[in-house]
Amino acid sequence: MKDNEVPPLQIKANRGGFVLVPDPVVPLETLLAYLTQRLTESHHFLKASKVTLDLRQRPFHAGDLHALRLVLKEKGDIDLIEVWLGKDMTPLLRWGSEQLGVELTQEAAAEHQPVPVIVRMTCRSGMRVESEADCIILGDVNPGAEVVAAGDIIVFGRLRGVAHAGARGDRAARIWAMSIEPNQLRIADQVALPPRDGERKPGRFEVAEIQGEHIQVTTLH
Repeated sequence: MKDNEVPPLQIKANRGGFVLVPDPVVPLETLLAYLTQRLTESHHFLKASKVTLDLRQRPFHAGDLHALRLVLKEKGDIDLIEVWLGKDMTPLLRWGSEQLGVELTQEAAAEHQPVPVIVRMTCRSGMRVESEADCIILGDVNPGAEVVAAGDIIVFGRLRGVAHAGARGDRAARIWAMSIEPNQLRIADQVALPPRDGERKPGRFEVAEIQGEHIQVTTLH
């Protein structure tokens, strides 16, 4: 092997012993021949070491793992203590299914869920707040300010600016505030300056929601 040629199997030292990193594509026979050669040349150097096999870049095959483990034991009296696998667990699950006689499946990781945005101040004219979930305002929303959320908008104060809930098309989204008197009110695809159904009651939350094809504002009792 030339000096600048990458070996089919890299042997790296770490704190716990050695890590074997096989080339992702070279044939198994080449890996076994190279490992046998290294163990013969460096038998005392590797003997009794803790060895980890890094398969994160190479597809898992039970036969390959067994053959490599056998060479380590027979040629160097070395125990393989750990195997690092990549994200694709399909070959391992297939092998496990064959061994156990039952189908093994891997559940996909849950998608990242957006978190609500909380604003601990009054939104003044020219300010725009956006959220991929709900949006909570701990203060007023003044005229000229805008709040846009994919979910609900909750204002612990007076809503006098622009509010757009359900911005991704959620018609079930709502807008809550201690007083709803906006420049413009939007829920999903509906836009309105909705009329009130009854007199305002101080200290009670008001809620705007789509009823039928219109936005209505009611006071919670």
